[in-house]
Amino acid sequence: MSIFRNHFPLGLGTNRFLVSGPKDIKGIENSIELVCHALESGVTYADVGFHYSAGMTPMILKEAFQRTGKKFSVTAKVMYDQDKTADDACKRVELYLNAMGIEKAEYFTCWAIWNYEVFENIMKKGGVYDGAIKLKEEGIIDHICCSLHAPSEDMLKIIKSRVFEGITVSYSVLNAVNMNPILDAAYENGISVAVMNPLGGGIMAQNQDFFSFTCGEEDDGNTVHAALRFAKAHPAVDLVLGGVSNIDELEDCVSVFTQLDPEPPKKRTERVLRSAEDMRGFCTGCRYCDGCPKGIPTAAIMQARNAFLFEPCAAYNRTGPKDLLCNLQMFRKFFFDFNWFPDTAKNPCIKCGKCEKQCTQNLNIIDAVADTYRRAEQTYFTKTAHKERLYALLYQKGYKKVGLYPNGGFSNLVITLYREFFGEPEFEWLHFNSDPKTWGQMADGRIIHDPSKIPKLQPDLILICTYKYDEDILDSLRQYEQCGVRLEKLHRVEEMPWVF
Repeated sequence: MSIFRNHFPLGLGTNRFLVSGPKDIKGIENSIELVCHALESGVTYADVGFHYSAGMTPMILKEAFQRTGKKFSVTAKVMYDQDKTADDACKRVELYLNAMGIEKAEYFTCWAIWNYEVFENIMKKGGVYDGAIKLKEEGIIDHICCSLHAPSEDMLKIIKSRVFEGITVSYSVLNAVNMNPILDAAYENGISVAVMNPLGGGIMAQNQDFFSFTCGEEDDGNTVHAALRFAKAHPAVDLVLGGVSNIDELEDCVSVFTQLDPEPPKKRTERVLRSAEDMRGFCTGCRYCDGCPKGIPTAAIMQARNAFLFEPCAAYNRTGPKDLLCNLQMFRKFFFDFNWFPDTAKNPCIKCGKCEKQCTQNLNIIDAVADTYRRAEQTYFTKTAHKERLYALLYQKGYKKVGLYPNGGFSNLVITLYREFFGEPEFEWLHFNSDPKTWGQMADGRIIHDPSKIPKLQPDLILICTYKYDEDILDSLRQYEQCGVRLEKLHRVEEMPWVF
């Protein structure tokens, strides 16, 4: 029996709460009311990441759980990039439980498996999976799951290993051609499925006319409802995760799943996929263009570039310009769905035309590839650009102490890449975070400090690593410039996030 089957079909995504941080009292209260409303509406599954919604999600859930007293199930997500051992995994889950004021989490999730190598590392003796086994034996978690962002062939291998009871994957009309075999494999292997991004990261909600073909006769012309029903139509799918920001959005999503789909699921799937093949200029993901002699991931490029067909959504605290928002959507898909991150922005295309001859949609793939590499250079979306940035910011500057603010995925990557590019630094790394729950905790063997300790610790430089709230953090740290502390943002104006 599916481990998700007893839940209401809509799961609560918690990364889109409209809250900016611990001082945003109104945003926190509105978010608590939103979660309470979800629980009162029958939603029983909350998809939780420790850093979701400016790090406020665990606290918001804690208060909502206490106010309602409703039965709920949560995820405790452990990412290999941050936690590599069984002990690390157990400590991370303890942080989740303490922050949410609960004694157990039903679902342990090996978060963001990018490729098969990450999976192998998770499964090593004494690794993250062993930590999950220990927690399950102790009754602290019930089920061991994962979220997959790997290439299709790696996903299939991981699914067929049957070590996970449930998976979370991205699934919508935008990637259904590629993802249907993944869902089929999960179904055949008895693995439960929760799907994220059922609206393509908001693209479908923002462009309902374009995607009106998803609507059947019983959908009343509501593209969002039709898209949610499509995501649930595959027999492997038990949960559809809705990343809602307000009560109106929540009630609209809940209404979709309070009754049976008016169209038979198999009929809906087949109808929508047939129509998707006729979208002009849209890459359907057939992958016939694969096999570039120079190794260019043409299929990934064309699917990611579907973002340019639609009005872009605000993302990562950026509301414009339009080109930046389109780039964010495109490169985010590269990062999450295809694990593609080029070493350089040099376009290796030899214009042999093989890809275009095989394209069923007659797309201008050669021009699209050239434009993609141009955008990669413009937005510093290359490993070479990251090396040049760290060289300019940190290498041989005579620093004795460098502060990273906040600690987390970005700061971990900065440390890892600096070591890879230049070896061990001549300076000491310091970690800072505004969240009191993290003060005194260890991150990669280093203590996380209260920002008020900056004058005492005297870092030469504080590097603001986050992307979403970099301006807010910069403003909050201005006071320390008078102490001789230099402030720099990791990301330049047009730059893509180093961690999406």
